[in-house]
Amino acid sequence: MHYSHRLLESALFTAFEGPFITGLLGSRRVGKSTLIQHFLKRFPQSTVAELNMDKMAERAEVQAGRLEDLILTTIKSPLSPNLRVWVFIDEAQKCPELFEQIKVLYDQYKDQNAIKFILTGSARLELHRLSTESLAGRIQLFHLSAFGLTETLQLKWNLTIKESIFNLIESAANEETWQEYMVSLKPLRHDLISSQQELLVWGGLPEVLSLQQTDARLNYLGSYLQTYLERDVLSSAAISDLILYRQLMDIVSEQTGSIRDDSRIVQALSCHRETLHKYRRYLEASLMYKEVYPYINSNLKRLVKSPKGYLINNGLIAYLQGMNDLELLVKSGKIGARAENWLLNELTIWLSQSPVRSEIYYWRTATGVEVDFVVKKGAAIYPFEITYTSHIEKKKIRNLLAFKEYEPLVDYCYYIYNGDFAFDAEQKIVFIPMWAVC
Repeated sequence: MHYSHRLLESALFTAFEGPFITGLLGSRRVGKSTLIQHFLKRFPQSTVAELNMDKMAERAEVQAGRLEDLILTTIKSPLSPNLRVWVFIDEAQKCPELFEQIKVLYDQYKDQNAIKFILTGSARLELHRLSTESLAGRIQLFHLSAFGLTETLQLKWNLTIKESIFNLIESAANEETWQEYMVSLKPLRHDLISSQQELLVWGGLPEVLSLQQTDARLNYLGSYLQTYLERDVLSSAAISDLILYRQLMDIVSEQTGSIRDDSRIVQALSCHRETLHKYRRYLEASLMYKEVYPYINSNLKRLVKSPKGYLINNGLIAYLQGMNDLELLVKSGKIGARAENWLLNELTIWLSQSPVRSEIYYWRTATGVEVDFVVKKGAAIYPFEITYTSHIEKKKIRNLLAFKEYEPLVDYCYYIYNGDFAFDAEQKIVFIPMWAVC
């Protein structure tokens, strides 16, 4: 299969060529190593040392304080100002002793441009904590998500989108610009719909998308889950009950998109609240789960404060729930949560491409008025409602308008659904077909 370009490439490749250490976070099998290998092909004469902290022998060398020896043995050459060495270390968070040694080597050779460290990891909190403690001021961190719609279109059909819809959103584009954009997408409409529906059901792991048969996809996801449990969860000192952890994953998959209810979860699992918090923190740290917190300005008391939780891969949800048919998802009413999960990934991909500080929230008042997602990027605020229906729901319009009244910094609101494109200039609401969110 051909290489599929990632939307993060531009920012990430610039960092790879820069002087700082680069950290790339992402859950297992989202394509971190493939992306790095693609970058290194641009420098075929380069000297590369590839290490993996999943390999016990290499981890033991680092734990013994011999990282430099391991690098020299791998490249079969000394470090020197005349030879830049690319040191790619996978699953870096599994070896805490690594970071102090990287710091020493970086400081020793930084003025000679002799060594470039690229660290990858599938555990956000551990790598973030270890790197910032030891490598403060020396490292840039990036996050690679599962494939979004634009990337899936290229992976499956080798088709490229010239301009992202999020460029129009950030520029507060007028109706004419939106119309022109929608016209430009029309030739791709069929393939976009097909790709978007696959993401709703199966999520964006590239190897799942490359498979054609349902059984093959389910087998892959089963192996993926088993590998995650055996390599990551079992190796964590924080997790002592693997069965309980797996049960938590089942519950989180069922409640994806819902406001977290710890009392019900504790009762269902028959565990202590502290255990629930510890296990859920690890689920989040290993980049399998994300919490979205309520958007709050000055009116703190009016809003619900509990976060919404998302098991962030729709394919894993399909495997855990045993529901992988789009028509059945629609009939059962579960398609709404899958659609939210898909949009959350698209928003995450958009925001990851820029260094501007950003966050994704939801909004809900004590009386139940709710907006699915509120993106804050810099000083700008963008509210999004999403529904799988093909008609415009008046309640959701009222919700968006209520948020605009609550937050005067909002310019346009965005209503994503299965209907046709429309532009309400008076109320400043853009109605976007789901297949066009690319």
